[in-house]
Amino acid sequence: MLVYDIFGLYPQTIQGASILAQKLECLVIIPDFFRGKAASMDWVAMDTEEKRNNMMTFFGENASPEKNLSTLLDIMKQSEDLYPQVKSWGVLGLCWGGKLAALASGGRSYFKVSGQAHPSLLDIADAKATNIPHICLSSPEEQADVLKEYEQAMRANVDVEFELYETMFHGWMGSRANMENEQNSKEFTRGYEQIADFFNVHL
Repeated sequence: MLVYDIFGLYPQTIQGASILAQKLECLVIIPDFFRGKAASMDWVAMDTEEKRNNMMTFFGENASPEKNLSTLLDIMKQSEDLYPQVKSWGVLGLCWGGKLAALASGGRSYFKVSGQAHPSLLDIADAKATNIPHICLSSPEEQADVLKEYEQAMRANVDVEFELYETMFHGWMGSRANMENEQNSKEFTRGYEQIADFFNVHL
């Protein structure tokens, strides 16, 4: 299960899903949580009141983690019925989607393994509640001190793999990926292959 970032379904995300599907020889599902009404990249600068309001409203409504976690779990129930031949599931989240992956990694999880790329909305409580193996790939734009504490909290309970992609930026594996840039394209592929390798061990 691949959870996209707040900008919704982009060709780059589909390309990442294809890498996972090929390398793991598995089914990859990308639910459309926002039903075609994702956030606009124009809002990111939040340099006007309108852009700030749009982004805050979006996070409060369409992108509510609790609301979308419930949707993710409902999709999982449907997927188990639709694909009974699938014996184990993993979940990968990009940016905002990483929050959902983290929330879905505790308690009686549907998933055997989870992961995040360029994570956001990090909460140490989520890390402490995680009880399945987890991989997290980050860029220098994420908060290093929070990530360190997050990793330590997870490492105390489960098998984890954390790596900093030092030359990359927040979003390099999602909708903001610039596949025309040779370095980004290379690290994009390496990231998905690294996640596939980790998932392959634990699925």
